Amino acid sequence: MKDTEIQAAIKKFNQLLMRYPDSKESSFYFTNFLKQFLRVKSTVSETCLVSFVTIIKHEKPEVFYEIRKRGEYDHVMNFIIHLTTDYEKAKSDLNKLANGSKEIVIVQ
Repeated sequence: MKDTEIQAAIKKFNQLLMRYPDSKESSFYFTNFLKQFLRVKSTVSETCLVSFVTIIKHEKPEVFYEIRKRGEYDHVMNFIIHLTTDYEKAKSDLNKLANGSKEIVIVQ
């Protein structure tokens, strides 16, 4: 897995945030993105996934609600939707990764 794959995913996520409004109809695109991102293998993919969910939760609450409802019958989405961190840390981590930084502190 190359860093460019992570950077491309972050770029696509930012495009989703800008392109789609906070509405029930937009939840499909975010759900699809999250499920596709699960296939990315990297030492920082977990950090990215947690950051994506946290940012959706804070910036797109209606989308987050729809994804959470989907989690009632989709076990993968139910697991993903419970992954959150501090909002500012999530934004900072994604910005660092988008710029190619390896200075992310991963707490295990």
